[in-house]
Amino acid sequence: MTPQQLIQLAASQPEVTVERTVSVFGPTLSALLASGRSIRLTEVLAHPDQHAEVRRFRYGHHLGRGAARSSIAEWQGRHPSASLHPEIVQLLTQVDGIHLWADLDHGRAYYGICPHSEWIELAHSEWHFLFDEPKPGALVISYHDNGDYFLVLDTHENCFTWYDPQDFRDTRTVKRSTSELLDWWGELTQKLDPRRDAAG
Repeated sequence: MTPQQLIQLAASQPEVTVERTVSVFGPTLSALLASGRSIRLTEVLAHPDQHAEVRRFRYGHHLGRGAARSSIAEWQGRHPSASLHPEIVQLLTQVDGIHLWADLDHGRAYYGICPHSEWIELAHSEWHFLFDEPKPGALVISYHDNGDYFLVLDTHENCFTWYDPQDFRDTRTVKRSTSELLDWWGELTQKLDPRRDAAG
């Protein structure tokens, strides 16, 4: 899939609206949770200062507007060990941030590919301790709400690796080009489609 095909796919997918019953915390319970005190989940669930409320959630594909080449060059100047391949630069000039099946009120999905301004060298990321020696030029380029996985771009090899921090045996190099990455990412994020829950 090319970046332009991704843009067309995102534009062609209609918004999906889902209604869910959520628990809304009152001021007493909110203050308790903000206090930092250790509290059991059962205590939270049984606390009287909350009520159920039906809320509407809107989901769809949110793609960041392409970045200016000057912005990419400025970022590159601050990260000289991570030289971006021309096809990565080309992707970023068309799409800067990929959030498929995002919560449209917040603009982020359960997991997605960050805008390039949020890409961070693996050695300086929260995952650095998992590696004996984080490879120079390796960038963490994704986010995940519960930290289950993270996507690394090896700028020296121009390849993408999907890491499971809880089980490195589940780690795999997924793609070696941006078009292959976009194909794989599109398939991976199908599990985020809110219509799957409704069908189940």
